[in-house]
Amino acid sequence: MVKTHKSWQDKLKANYNLPCVEPMPPKMVRLFGAGNICVPAPLEVDALMKGVPRGRLMTVNQIRAAVAKRHGATVG
Repeated sequence: MVKTHKSWQDKLKANYNLPCVEPMPPKMVRLFGAGNICVPAPLEVDALMKGVPRGRLMTVNQIRAAVAKRHGATVG
């Protein structure tokens, strides 16, 4: 049986039961403090990146903050 590889578009649009908000894993508590973490859907992050105007910059930390704010989590 031949196994075909998924394209990037297929991976981007796949439903991985995301976004989800979960308690912060113990290893991450040292970095970010106690609270909740939001794991966003790939399409959500893609939409955030495409929404940045040409010539502007959006850092990974700004993307994390936007995702966390949208889902009411401590960290994204």
